[in-house]
Amino acid sequence: MDQTELGQRVGVGRNTISSIENGKPVNAETLFKVLEHLELIDDLQIAIEKKLDEQSNPLSRKSRKDTQELDNDF
Repeated sequence: MDQTELGQRVGVGRNTISSIENGKPVNAETLFKVLEHLELIDDLQIAIEKKLDEQSNPLSRKSRKDTQELDNDF
């Protein structure tokens, strides 16, 4: 399936599909329509959940090696 055909199936133009492929900003509703049509919604949900888990787990954050104590003389 090419960009034109995918665009026709979800109701957008070829340029919009090209923008999505190139990581350019598009309307969220359009992006979700394309992801749904390509059956990628579940993959997106898994990626989001993984990212949220990484951010909420303090052990996954990089520790700062060069910490400097601040002077409390304000």
